[in-house]
Amino acid sequence: MAEATVIDNDTVEVAQRTPKAIAWGRFKRNKVGVFAGYVSIFFIVVAFLAPVITRLFHVNQKDTYDGVLNQYAMPLGHWGGIALAHPLGIEPGTGRDVFALSLYGARTSFIVAIIATVGTISIGMLVGIATGYFKGRVDSIVGRFSDFLLSFPGTFMIIALAIPMVGRVEATKLAHGNAARIVVLVLFLVFFGWTGFYRLIRSQAMSMRERDFVMAAQAMGASSWRIIVKELLPNLWPTAIVFVSLSLPAYIAAEATFSFLGVGVQAPDATFGLILSDAISYWRDDPAYLLIPCTVLIAIVLALNLLGDGIRDALDPKADR
Repeated sequence: MAEATVIDNDTVEVAQRTPKAIAWGRFKRNKVGVFAGYVSIFFIVVAFLAPVITRLFHVNQKDTYDGVLNQYAMPLGHWGGIALAHPLGIEPGTGRDVFALSLYGARTSFIVAIIATVGTISIGMLVGIATGYFKGRVDSIVGRFSDFLLSFPGTFMIIALAIPMVGRVEATKLAHGNAARIVVLVLFLVFFGWTGFYRLIRSQAMSMRERDFVMAAQAMGASSWRIIVKELLPNLWPTAIVFVSLSLPAYIAAEATFSFLGVGVQAPDATFGLILSDAISYWRDDPAYLLIPCTVLIAIVLALNLLGDGIRDALDPKADR
């Protein structure tokens, strides 16, 4: 795309803009998307700096604060012990700091979501390009296998198989405890999640395979590998970027859901699912313990979703603005 700039009455300079520059310009004009991007970056940075931040506030996710717990024996009137030393209050019953629990819970959720998203995109991109470009019997077999996976109730399968699979992982001595639970959860999320992205990439690869620039490369004797790397991948990255921005909040919510159901991370480590599961027992006496972590989780997921919408609109030249 070109933009004309008038230098004087007789001279006009035409500046060429790359697709990246055009997309970036569209995204910057989306104030909601930009704000959501800043909020998302803030949550990600804060989550991964949880050990440093909690050390600055002199709190820890596994430490208990009995003195504060005894002081606020009836936390309803004091909103769960919220004070300067405990910005988000304390956990009823055990007396752990909710601020530290939320930070470490966000870090766990982001770790699971990022690894699952990378795995889903890697498998979906590889299989989608291979089947869409080469077609044939492999495409048919992979297509039927994806249909088989999509027919499975993934949530119930994860709940039913999580505990036995954790035992298998621990038996291999690769990981133990919550590390093994995270490995199993990520494997299940990727196993049941790659099919949607694979179908999207496959359809686009099949369409690009018949376009002039690919046929011209084939006529010039380019190898299939070069066509995939030089011609197909650059045109498929925008789809992958949009998928990343939309998958992260989905996997964060999924991690919280499975931890809430008891098949994810378990105490004493923290995650949003565990906090919300425990808060149900105290919501009458300590509404802040349920409200604050729930609000933080909603804010994270909402910010990432709005960021994904902004990126999608910026990369879509046909979007109605």
